[in-house]
Amino acid sequence: MNWGKPLRHVPYILGLFLFAFANGCAARAAPPPKHRLSEPAVTPRIVVTPYEVTDIPTLYARATELANQGKHLEAARAFDRVAALDASGPLAPDALFQAGAQYDLGAELTLAAQRYEDGYRRYPESPFARRSLARAVRVLTHLEEWARAGVLARTLLSSEAELGPFDRITAYSAAALDSLARDDERGASRFIERGRTLVDERGLDAAGQIPRELGALYFALGELRRRRAERIRFEPFPPNFGVVMEQRCQLLLDAQSAYSDAMRAHDAHWSTMAGVRVGELYQGLHRDLMQIRLPESADTQEKRQLFEGALRLRYAVLLETALKMIDHTLTMAERTGERSAWVERGRAVRAAVDAEVRAEQEAIARLPFSKQTLQEALDELGRRHGGAK
Repeated sequence: MNWGKPLRHVPYILGLFLFAFANGCAARAAPPPKHRLSEPAVTPRIVVTPYEVTDIPTLYARATELANQGKHLEAARAFDRVAALDASGPLAPDALFQAGAQYDLGAELTLAAQRYEDGYRRYPESPFARRSLARAVRVLTHLEEWARAGVLARTLLSSEAELGPFDRITAYSAAALDSLARDDERGASRFIERGRTLVDERGLDAAGQIPRELGALYFALGELRRRRAERIRFEPFPPNFGVVMEQRCQLLLDAQSAYSDAMRAHDAHWSTMAGVRVGELYQGLHRDLMQIRLPESADTQEKRQLFEGALRLRYAVLLETALKMIDHTLTMAERTGERSAWVERGRAVRAAVDAEVRAEQEAIARLPFSKQTLQEALDELGRRHGGAK
């Protein structure tokens, strides 16, 4: 290029300048490139108190730390706070379940049951729903809230195919005990047998200690057999007394066997309930036998006294067995720290049986016969009634 002739190149230089200027303006005026819209950012809910500004995940983490330290009730209340402050948040179902679990571990069972049930009802689609429902059934059964536990158990069994064996057994036990509370022995029997079938199929009843979930199932079986036993009475005096007595005793032993199986779960609560029931079984049989009317053949004062004495001597062993069972149960309850109403019931039964033992001893002492004479009369009574044991 010959710069010695500047005027000839002015149009060329001016064109380059205008082209660059135009492109610069176009670049500044062009809209920004389009990008795909991203998901809106989710920020944790902020919690403001007179003492701090924090968020829900931080509160949840603090509650978890309390739980890890074994401060169960403090942790439960902290999880309660998370669930209450952000009821529609992502951590709410988890927090409510954890609150129930911590109240459970802290032995606040009424609150635990409420949290478990609330978790199921408020968040039925959450991953914690079924676990919450199963735990609510277990705790309510422990609290002997049969009707409430029964309703939830039947709800749980509506998805039975998705349940593990222990949750199914928990539901069967609750439904059976609820049925018994409503005098539906047939329904109770069906649920109990479904549970026992599952136990047999899975081999859950091995020798020695059994899973805790089986305690309630075997207690329900004991209750069913107890009810059947106590319907057999001896007034009016049955002509086939030996057969009837044998039936009553067999049902008593069957019930005792089921209660003993409940004790193998090594759960202090179910063991206390079962032990008290066994004591009551023997006490009840003794009371029913003592109501037997004198036979027509006892037509003199001496014969009446002889019959009474033989009867008292023969069946005093029932009261002795009841006392042994109750004493064993109360010792176990004291050792394990069990403090349910069944402990007080056991003490009341023991006091009543102890009074009955003294009354029997005093009544026999007032009779004008030796124990040998009464034993001979007893042997004769056994021969007359088919050798009933």
